[in-house]
Amino acid sequence: MKEKDKVRQRLERLRKVCDGAKDVRIVIYANPDPDALASALALKKILETNKCSVSIGFTGAIGRPENASMIRRLKIPAFPVSEEETAQSDVIAIVDSQPHFFKDFNLPRCDIVIDHHPLTDAPLPAEFVDVRPNYQATSSIMTEYLRGAGVRLTKNLASALFYGIKTDSRRFMGDMSQGDIEAIRWLRGKADRDIVNQIEFSQFSREGLDYFSIGLVRRRFLNGVMFSHLGPVPFFDVCVQVADFFIRVENVSWALVTGVVGDTLVVVFRNDGLKKDAGYLARTAFGGIGSAGGHESRGRAQVKQDALPKGLLLTDNRGIEKFVLSSLAKVDRVFLPVLKSLRDSSF
Repeated sequence: MKEKDKVRQRLERLRKVCDGAKDVRIVIYANPDPDALASALALKKILETNKCSVSIGFTGAIGRPENASMIRRLKIPAFPVSEEETAQSDVIAIVDSQPHFFKDFNLPRCDIVIDHHPLTDAPLPAEFVDVRPNYQATSSIMTEYLRGAGVRLTKNLASALFYGIKTDSRRFMGDMSQGDIEAIRWLRGKADRDIVNQIEFSQFSREGLDYFSIGLVRRRFLNGVMFSHLGPVPFFDVCVQVADFFIRVENVSWALVTGVVGDTLVVVFRNDGLKKDAGYLARTAFGGIGSAGGHESRGRAQVKQDALPKGLLLTDNRGIEKFVLSSLAKVDRVFLPVLKSLRDSSF
């Protein structure tokens, strides 16, 4: 079967799920990132009709300044959504995530799943599922749908999708699938590069710079591993920003940054992409007690206070450091030298 026919069939099945629906809710898990925002905007464009309204909601908050800039500059109608609002929708769709991601949000059901994260062994309870782990970004999948549907592409939507692929592919340096490459080629001449650049230049807030200072002061570097525990942070995206910075430092092969958001420990992983798997590391070390996953070069875990070992408090910075490094060292011995240095040091 030709690829165009496959896309047409997927579109027919996707739209069939929404037959008779008056209210479709696209739900983004946690804090929306560029790939999730762009994918949600594309799905809204495909499904919305005169008889069916499509809204975009996120379960977390806008953390990173560039994500807020993306929403503002590209006029993306994304807002916080409650469990009650979600439950009242005729159709619930999730993009750039899967149902098992929703540990802290009661997702009543899921009718549509479109994602590029690795699949688990458990079947996905949705009427329409399109998960392609070989794709760098869900935005690439949505671009394929838009092309197949013959939807008129606005400059804002093209810019959103282009930026979504750019961020999730590490500025096009990831292991791109043919679908990613075709999407980039199609979007390149349609996106507004000036707007994309303006969004990228909004990466850091003045308040966020303080956490870089904390990360640098508390950093430990051994055996190619850069580790830093930030303590309390306003959003988990602060840990992401510091980890993205650390992985670009000379001779760093693993960047590991942790922080505490409310009653949750956040662990962010980055690596150089050379025969490593951050998602596997996150799932193996923390999947049994919290939400964990990711890709080969990027991963994240979130663990609630009540899931931590008995007696360990999130306010105990040194205890948290030992817990995180010990959990990782059981999976990969590369983290042992940093753990040993922590045990041997007085600070």
